[in-house]
Amino acid sequence: MTATDDKELNSYRVTATGHPTRIVQEPTVEAAAITYIEDFITSPPVPELRLWVTDVDDGRQHCFLLDLETGEVEACG
Repeated sequence: MTATDDKELNSYRVTATGHPTRIVQEPTVEAAAITYIEDFITSPPVPELRLWVTDVDDGRQHCFLLDLETGEVEACG
C-alpha cells in the first residue's frame, strides 16, 4: 500500500502552458500538479511552466509556476 492508497482521491483538471489538459486523481492539488508533470510533460517548450489545477467537484482553481531549471515552485500571482 502506498501513501496515496490510504487517502481519498480527488479529481483535478490540470492544464499546463503548451500542453493538453488531463484529469488526474490525487489527494491534493500539489500531488495532482506533480503527477501531471511526471506523467505528461516530456519536453517543456519553455524554462518556466505554468500549471492550472482545478478541482473537478467544486471548481476551485490553483495556479503554480515551476522553474524547470531550478525545480522551484511558487503560486502564480
